[in-house]
Amino acid sequence: MNAAQGLSALLVAAIVAVGASIAVGPSGIGELGRLRAQRQRLGEETVALLAQTRALQAERERLRSDDLYLERLARLRLGLVRQNEIVYRFRSRPPARAGEAR
Repeated sequence: MNAAQGLSALLVAAIVAVGASIAVGPSGIGELGRLRAQRQRLGEETVALLAQTRALQAERERLRSDDLYLERLARLRLGLVRQNEIVYRFRSRPPARAGEAR
């Protein structure tokens, strides 16, 4: 084997080593695929968080400006009533046991 053939063999070996490193190495094609999937997932999370932010901002604005909405929430969530209103509370019946009639 002469010097030219030895150099060619060395270059081929180097190219194969670099190709193998790209294919299966820690910074190779597999890592690129993982990073692309992660970028996709983060993009989807960002879109969802932006939508949630817009909804919360709209809710905040409604709480600041819509008195009827605020009153409805106070009634539903806190059980508040106006002065002179009469509140009726109904007890639910306990579930009937097997074999018992109501």
